[in-house]
Amino acid sequence: MDGGDHELSYYRSVEDLFSSLRGTPHVLSPRDFQLLRSWWRDEIPLAAVASGLTEVFAKNREREDGNPVVSLSYCRHAVKRNAKRLAEMRTGQSETIPGEAMPESSGDCRLLVGALRQAADSHKKDRPGIAAVLIRMVSQVETACSDLVAAMLDEFLFGLEVEMFHECWMALSEQEQRAIVAHVEKAVAGTSATDDARQRSTRALRDRELRLLLNLPRLEVG
Repeated sequence: MDGGDHELSYYRSVEDLFSSLRGTPHVLSPRDFQLLRSWWRDEIPLAAVASGLTEVFAKNREREDGNPVVSLSYCRHAVKRNAKRLAEMRTGQSETIPGEAMPESSGDCRLLVGALRQAADSHKKDRPGIAAVLIRMVSQVETACSDLVAAMLDEFLFGLEVEMFHECWMALSEQEQRAIVAHVEKAVAGTSATDDARQRSTRALRDRELRLLLNLPRLEVG
């Protein structure tokens, strides 16, 4: 693959990830494409872009009244911050342990990727939408495991798991959604917790039911 192909692949990867995180197809605006080109020219690693985008969308999902993320520019500060952290971590590791390879979690990553593929395969026939979500997760996990240092990988996977739950929920049938909602509402009914606490409990219980129903692996390594 020559330089032009690498650049095109970089653009497509970011655009595909942004569309996946939004949950709808998305074509970058001219302004967003100029920002994306500046990231390429400045040699911002794709892993830093992925971490920044995932972080922004994950935080936005946690805010019930959060405005939708409709532009790459919403993510520019997070991308810059993650690129700086990635550079500092790599420099710090090379200075601290001269000549020694960075610790790898490749074995754990292979297990995680395998678990995601297995879950995707189990849903191909009856829940193709869920299978498609999990295959997208596989691609993002593989990229992150190859490019991110351990501390950033943990944060990336945490944010990615938030997106996995959201996308899997949206891909469920209405009947399955109603069944989970009824079960969760019954579990939290009559509690004396505050509204915020009830909302957090509801989300946590819904995610737990979703994980059990779909046999979703935990997105973590180590």
